[in-house]
Amino acid sequence: MSNLVAEIAEKIKLLSADEQHALLRMLLQDTDVADEDADQAWRDEVVRRVKAIRSGEAALRALQEWQD
Repeated sequence: MSNLVAEIAEKIKLLSADEQHALLRMLLQDTDVADEDADQAWRDEVVRRVKAIRSGEAALRALQEWQD
């Protein structure tokens, strides 16, 4: 653990329980935003793959890879 993280952890211990909970909520909210971005990226990838399957592009690519 870095010195900065250790210092922050010590300062968090000085907070009241309510302040610690508020901090935790803020930190979790920040990570939820990143998760939403990842979720959207996965949805986009699924749509791209389904389109490739329906158009036959995925099958052609698989056949080409098999022949190589």
